Amino acid sequence: MAAKHDHAHGDDHGHDHDHAHGSDHDHARGGDPDHGLDDHAPASKAGGTFTAGEAKQAKRLFIVLVTIAIFFVAELAGAIAAKSEVLKVDALHLLMDVFALAMSLLAMRLAVRRPTARFTFGLRRAEPVAALFNAGLVMAATAGIIREGIAELRTGAESPNTGIMLVVALGALAVNGLSAWLIHGAIHHREEGHAHGAGHTHGHGHGHAMNLRGAWLHLLGDTLGSLAAIVAAIVIRVGGPPSVDPIASFFVAAILIFGALRLVRDGTLVLLEAAPPHLPVGAVRNVVSAFPGVLEVHDLHVWTLGAGHDAITVHVRAKPDPEIARRISDKVRASFGVEYVTVQVESPDEECDAPPSRYEPGVD
Repeated sequence: MAAKHDHAHGDDHGHDHDHAHGSDHDHARGGDPDHGLDDHAPASKAGGTFTAGEAKQAKRLFIVLVTIAIFFVAELAGAIAAKSEVLKVDALHLLMDVFALAMSLLAMRLAVRRPTARFTFGLRRAEPVAALFNAGLVMAATAGIIREGIAELRTGAESPNTGIMLVVALGALAVNGLSAWLIHGAIHHREEGHAHGAGHTHGHGHGHAMNLRGAWLHLLGDTLGSLAAIVAAIVIRVGGPPSVDPIASFFVAAILIFGALRLVRDGTLVLLEAAPPHLPVGAVRNVVSAFPGVLEVHDLHVWTLGAGHDAITVHVRAKPDPEIARRISDKVRASFGVEYVTVQVESPDEECDAPPSRYEPGVD
């Protein structure tokens, strides 16, 4: 029989559709991909364009990306000229930052692109795929530098040119400091520019902030690498053994490997559709269960398409109310800033035909 479905979208456009289904369900959809999540960003809704705030963010990211990419070449050349292992691994850290910043820009660009008939969620999973590729390259290159450092320790490390080391390391410290300041300013701008009152938040903006914080943390790690290079140069310059250089490179390599492993972990969890840490399933269940008129909550799924693009689907048994699906969806979006929300309402005596793979608390 024909059943009536009530859809409530993130931009509060109500639609009634007739579909051929075996039972009556109400669906509430949050964050219609054709409209974009941000009700206050009509430019993003046009597809392929940024709002004024997003354009400022993207500009800062691009400036930092170009600056670091140029200095990567300079630092690598300086590392080779100085014969310094710690500068080589610090230059590799800069290359990792170039990848991370490029992925942040890519994520921002993909976030405003319209989905297609083939990619109905858009290309937001491109970010975790690129993160895994990036992490693999970094770990392979880091392993090579570690092997080279170990070989130098065994055969006797050649004394590096500490003058070049100091100049390059101090330059790296200045570049990282300027870049971190620019990124921090973009984070602050985003958080200030998207406070719309009444606790209203957007998953779209939250996603950009997450990307920017990730880039900022990368730059902080680079700063540690630059400091390690400066310390090594000073120690060798005042008469310390040349072995300080490869030993310092191991310290920076450890930072690189830690960052790469975090990329692998985060990217894999997204691809495996794990519930993101900022959306605990229990908290989502509690919000929905406490909603007036809800009798039971089941078939709850929480996952993310990528940073800031989260999704929740849930089935509820509820007392008859044609507006309850929309109101639950609004409550979930207001509580968690989720981009995609789908609520399926079932009558108290209706059997749910959800697959047996659904998660239920307390069931192993």
